[in-house]
Amino acid sequence: MELTYGDYLNLLEGDHVQRTTVDTTVAKIQQEITIIPGLRYIEDQLASGYLCSYEWNVQMPIGDPLSVRLETNLINIPMKEAQRLDPKLLDRDPQYTVNVYMVAEGDHLNNSGLRIDELASGDDFSSATDLVTKFQEWVANQLSMATTNRKEADQAKEDSK
Repeated sequence: MELTYGDYLNLLEGDHVQRTTVDTTVAKIQQEITIIPGLRYIEDQLASGYLCSYEWNVQMPIGDPLSVRLETNLINIPMKEAQRLDPKLLDRDPQYTVNVYMVAEGDHLNNSGLRIDELASGDDFSSATDLVTKFQEWVANQLSMATTNRKEADQAKEDSK
């Protein structure tokens, strides 16, 4: 799927965005059986001409849940921040390929609380094994980072008492 900057924003404001959210655990989010439905959902929505988001709310061992999502966008900005797609980042007239991004968001993930990386180009997207593996590795890194940072933050609180 290819869209101009304006077409993308219009679809977001209209009814051409599909969203699904599921709750899961740290162990389950790293399993193929949990990942495949999200990949298939994204693939189906792209094939139908919809922008989409598939979110897993991951119950963490420490602190609040971590949001892990697959989202479609033109560049690596979360869908909810699409208004940041201004002419400084994208030209208005050309068509851009809609890509699939991996998004993690939560406290103590990193300084910004957000990590976003491209999983695949929308043109090349399929629920192939290499996408599952890439997503599993990426999720494992985000979960590890969040857990480590949360432990360190808790320890710093204890030490300051």
